[in-house]
Amino acid sequence: MSRRDVHRCALITSLACSALALFVVFANILAGIGPKADETTSAHLWQLLMTAQVPLVAISIATADLRRRFTIPMMALQLALIAAACVPVWLAHY
Repeated sequence: MSRRDVHRCALITSLACSALALFVVFANILAGIGPKADETTSAHLWQLLMTAQVPLVAISIATADLRRRFTIPMMALQLALIAAACVPVWLAHY
């Protein structure tokens, strides 16, 4: 597997994890599930998805080819999706 393929796989997987974490948060908000004293399954799922991104982002950054046209915008999208998954959790005090 080439360096470019590793970068692409890490980036796509990280984007998928962020999107799924964001979906979990919005599903809880839309379902009216508020913060609980004991964490729910969805809270654990969100935590696992966000934690799984740490090595994926590190691999993505380490294998990035900054000369390519879409590298920086895709990495910015990656960080924006991570922030988008974290902000509703912070605002809703989950």
